[in-house]
Amino acid sequence: MRNNIERARDIVPALMLTVLSMIQALALEMYWSRLGESAFLWLGGWEAVIGWMQVVAIFLGILLIWVLYVSFVLRFTWLPTLEDTLVPFVIGAVEFAMIDRLDPHLLGQWMLLMGGVFALATLTAHTTMRRARQEPENAYFFDKVEPAGWRDYLRSILLVGAMWLFGITLWIVGFQPYLALVALVFALVALGFQYIQARKYWMHSLVREGDTSPKE
Repeated sequence: MRNNIERARDIVPALMLTVLSMIQALALEMYWSRLGESAFLWLGGWEAVIGWMQVVAIFLGILLIWVLYVSFVLRFTWLPTLEDTLVPFVIGAVEFAMIDRLDPHLLGQWMLLMGGVFALATLTAHTTMRRARQEPENAYFFDKVEPAGWRDYLRSILLVGAMWLFGITLWIVGFQPYLALVALVFALVALGFQYIQARKYWMHSLVREGDTSPKE
């Protein structure tokens, strides 16, 4: 049994990363096809501006999900659960739905899905790091970091809540250029902030001294 546990620790995270890479490749293929089908992107006006902002946000989201998983596999050893192995498929399904709704007039639904991606990423990070804390190999990190409480996730809760609020409002009122612009600027700033955080995690995975990373 012990050998099976060790094999799961060694193999399953890498296997999940392989599966995620295939899902992300399919998402990028669908993304590229959707660009070619979206004539409004090339016609100018507010629809083109909002559409291109959605295009940038989707691409950044795909990259950040990849970086999140690579960072975990590089930094930690943990014993994944069955549910962990299903998360890449759920994230992929949400990404496909976002790409399918690449349209300024569907921005309300799109923002709800974007908030869902953030919520899934936060939940995945939390559950993975809770299990990683139980492994002695990860003591270099967790000995210096206290377990996170709900207050440590207040920023993520507010971020996801704001995206869902934007999404519900835009779904109800329809396409409103200025409101859509504010919503997408907010989404892009949030993605940019997440990239900065991911970079901190990435650098800490290479240098295990003087940790200043956020709590799990």
